[in-house]
Amino acid sequence: MLRVEVLATPDMSEGREIRGTGVVIDVLRASSSIVQALSSGCQEVIPACTEEEAREIRDRYPGAIIAGERGGMRIEGFDLGNSPLEYSPASVAGKVVVMTTSNGTKAIIGASRAGAHPVLICSFLNLRAVARACAGRAQDVTIVCSGSHGEFSLEDFACAGALAAALVDMAGSASVVLEESAREAMDLFSKHDRDPEVIFEESQHGQYLKALGFAEDLKHCAKVDLLHVVPVYDGGVITTA
Repeated sequence: MLRVEVLATPDMSEGREIRGTGVVIDVLRASSSIVQALSSGCQEVIPACTEEEAREIRDRYPGAIIAGERGGMRIEGFDLGNSPLEYSPASVAGKVVVMTTSNGTKAIIGASRAGAHPVLICSFLNLRAVARACAGRAQDVTIVCSGSHGEFSLEDFACAGALAAALVDMAGSASVVLEESAREAMDLFSKHDRDPEVIFEESQHGQYLKALGFAEDLKHCAKVDLLHVVPVYDGGVITTA
């Protein structure tokens, strides 16, 4: 049996052990940008918790790109921000990308430290690819929503519900045990017509990014199953499965 649980915020993983597969979701926008970067031929993504750590890591990798945001905007002096549209083959193919974001990169590192193995990165862009990877491993799945500064995020929880629904569809309801949190996430996704654009329009962070001028990012992040890569974090770097 495949047991699926959803942690609505990264804080819920503190002080506990995550056994089996961990899946980290930060739809707007870190997980979407990581998926896009690897799909565009990026060699690897190295997550960092702080700006200082990101700069130190970049200095150890000649030719590496440094990327990230604070408050949704590119950090001063960084090569890229956190828009998936920036991670084109022309920008990242064959390169190491060191990334730090307000929520997503911290959640990835936190899930690994809590014991999740492997840690996969999911967005709407690669939803079914991640579902297939989870179903193929036949071990418990804990979905960690990055949220926003420790607070609940509508878009991440809904994406977690979409992933849980995809797992049930692939493995069969008789083979999947959904914890209450996973059922709640599935219900939330269904209540929004299973439409990421509707979810983004209603989410606080979606509205915030739109006000900053990132409306095109929302449209891109809402494209379900556009890409087929499965990013895997091994405790140091993120590469494709």
